[in-house]
Amino acid sequence: MELSLLAAFLMSGKFISKPPPQRPERSFGLDASAGRIPGVSVVHKFGFSGTIGTSFAPLTPLNDYQMPLAAAGTALRVKAGGNAADDVAGAGARGVTMEGLSSVDGSFISETVDTAGASASSATTALFMRGFRAYPSGSGTHADGFTTFSQAAAITIENSAGGTDWMQIGAALGQTQIAAYSVPLGKNAFVERLLFNVSSNKAVSFKFMQRRDILAASAPFAPWRLIEQMDEITGETEVGLSAPLGPFPALTDLMIFAKVAAGTGSASVDLEILLEDA
Repeated sequence: MELSLLAAFLMSGKFISKPPPQRPERSFGLDASAGRIPGVSVVHKFGFSGTIGTSFAPLTPLNDYQMPLAAAGTALRVKAGGNAADDVAGAGARGVTMEGLSSVDGSFISETVDTAGASASSATTALFMRGFRAYPSGSGTHADGFTTFSQAAAITIENSAGGTDWMQIGAALGQTQIAAYSVPLGKNAFVERLLFNVSSNKAVSFKFMQRRDILAASAPFAPWRLIEQMDEITGETEVGLSAPLGPFPALTDLMIFAKVAAGTGSASVDLEILLEDA
């Protein structure tokens, strides 16, 4: 009887300890991207230019990035001269979503306008002081991405009065390629990753710069300051960061500039930016 009780006790598991159940570890980056960490989010920015010149310029397809004073903020529109199929009822892009900062207070804004084929679209109601991303909001084609595409041609975004190009969505890409970001009101930013890729046979030099207090209306203005410089890069180079760069406070411009020694070059840059509520 005593042996039976002992056997039952041992089999009950109360005497023999068991290891705790194993759960897969989740990375901080995964949780941040998935929105599981309150007040924290991730922004992935990437830029490209196939026509990098011999003077430092923003790394975008336009080799430019508009940065007006807040008082000179503007509505934006799709520029005339595009493809007739990129129309609200066409086979291409039926609308374009634009993201950036409001000229009112520097808060994040996003607005979608209908495309109008080869004509200019209507303008946004919001006034932008920065525009750092644009993409088609819908398409008339169930595209496969290699023989058929969601947009019929390159789409350029300009100021509502015309004459100044702000962003360009490359043909067949469905997304701007802008190696710049402006930290919205109410956020702090940290840069966790920098990846440079030079795709031509020419070495490219890069400067990663910051400018704070972009709502300043008169001098003295905050100066541009160097964060990182990478000279004569060829192939792929990742900047090793033992800790994130930053914090960069709200209303800070972050931008990659690039140049070659002679002729023109081609390169891309990826940035991973962590945002937290200020």
